[in-house]
Amino acid sequence: MRILVTGATGFVGQHVARRLTGDDVAVLARNPDKARAKFGSTVEVVQGDFRDPRSLEKAFAGVDVLYHIGAARDHWGRPYKWYYDSNVLGTKHILHAAEQAKISKIVYCSTVGVYSFDFQYKPINEAHPYGKHFSFYHGTKKMAEELVMASSLPIITVRPGWIYGPHDDAGGVTQMLMKLSKGRFAFVGKGENRVHPVFIDDVVDGILAAGRSECFGEAFLLLGPEAITFDNYVRAMCDALGVDPPKLRIPYYAALLASYGLEPLWLTKNRFVGKKLLGDKPPMTRDTLYGVTADRVYDTSKGERLLGHKPRVGVRDGLARTVEWLKESGRLEARPAEAVAQSAVQ
Repeated sequence: MRILVTGATGFVGQHVARRLTGDDVAVLARNPDKARAKFGSTVEVVQGDFRDPRSLEKAFAGVDVLYHIGAARDHWGRPYKWYYDSNVLGTKHILHAAEQAKISKIVYCSTVGVYSFDFQYKPINEAHPYGKHFSFYHGTKKMAEELVMASSLPIITVRPGWIYGPHDDAGGVTQMLMKLSKGRFAFVGKGENRVHPVFIDDVVDGILAAGRSECFGEAFLLLGPEAITFDNYVRAMCDALGVDPPKLRIPYYAALLASYGLEPLWLTKNRFVGKKLLGDKPPMTRDTLYGVTADRVYDTSKGERLLGHKPRVGVRDGLARTVEWLKESGRLEARPAEAVAQSAVQ
């Protein structure tokens, strides 16, 4: 059985491809050298770009199962076209090429962001209507999912939540951990809202469970085993890092007002001064603010019932593994006590 994975140089896709290496696995890559540097000889690298439909014909030949993980990931400041070309047109090209190649099974990776924050009830389940107010990323992912759900192809859709874990260089949790380790993080609002994070291993388990099923036309939520208040989530991060929780707490409406001012200011700065000075993203954006203050919890019982998938990794365990990766990869600077201990050992 031949398997093709898109998005394999990204966070989720690389974990999926590595777990599939016992099979005849290929990865679709715009930059083959980057993919080979990541995987070595463990998978076949096929050059292609789902934004270019002509490149997919050869890549899809002989493929039995397709995991379409690739997407233009949420990155503040990018233009709408950047998301639309990858997430909407790219998915349209993928579906057409898969139909022409007669691929027998497709697993499509969507996101819980298709609900936006317009929740009509909680816990949110797969039957919850799509949201109405979106960022460029979530809006184009919703449009892509609509194409998928309208297709007659044999597709199973998964909707992961707020994913975190090793190798997520640009992810929200990674950035929060880095800021907390340096004392550069502040609470926003009361922190009583619930978030429902999911560790990368549980996401991959769910994706592979979908790949073993024949639940065509269905969608499945992929979340962790527990929801947690945002305040407690940050405190769990601090425990994993061995640092004190932030003392500064910013009122919600003050942060919202600040984001309205910072976003145009940063766009101007990036255009005329450059992105290196102070970074390419303001310290607070509206999308980030909504993400850390919205109350959400999800019902994953459908996946447990039909896929046999049950998340296993709790928040504290997942954060401990993520911090361990950050330290081993040198992304976290050693704190004074750790530096002394390391010197003593050496």
